[in-house]
Amino acid sequence: MPMTNDKKLFYKELTSLLEDPRIRKLSRFPQHNGSNTLLHCVEVAKRSFELAELFKWKIDEVQLARGAMLHDYYQYSIKEEGLTAFKHGTSHPQTAVEKAENDFVLTQKEKNIIRGHMWPLTFAHPPKSREAILVCLADKDIATKEFSRPELKKAKRVAGTGFTRLRNIWKRESEKPEK
Repeated sequence: MPMTNDKKLFYKELTSLLEDPRIRKLSRFPQHNGSNTLLHCVEVAKRSFELAELFKWKIDEVQLARGAMLHDYYQYSIKEEGLTAFKHGTSHPQTAVEKAENDFVLTQKEKNIIRGHMWPLTFAHPPKSREAILVCLADKDIATKEFSRPELKKAKRVAGTGFTRLRNIWKRESEKPEK
């Protein structure tokens, strides 16, 4: 697949992923500061594409969207599992790859995007592609914003996490004219 920065292709893949009930289940798992894993992954995906545009990097939109949406596909509540932050931080990328492989056919690049998103904490699995670097950076950016903005907890609870609302946001985004 050619490397481009086709926003419509990126949002088409994200919309397709958001229609998958396995992906929608991520809304059941808490994330940083009142968010949930689905919302977090959507924000990471969106930020990853924004960074590609900012850096003027040509990317594979489909693999970027898939890797970003599956980067936290570990499917558990950290609290309920009784994991320390460090243990979760070092182990969840591999768990996410394993669970994603059970539900989806992944490319090597997509596996590296998922495994490498916690680098340098997971020093043995550095990001090896532009897409993996983008998700690694975007994840840190979004997580920092989620942790540092306590008002997000209330705002996200009020806004809800309805699939229809997310799908409509993506459709509006994908229909915006190119700059």
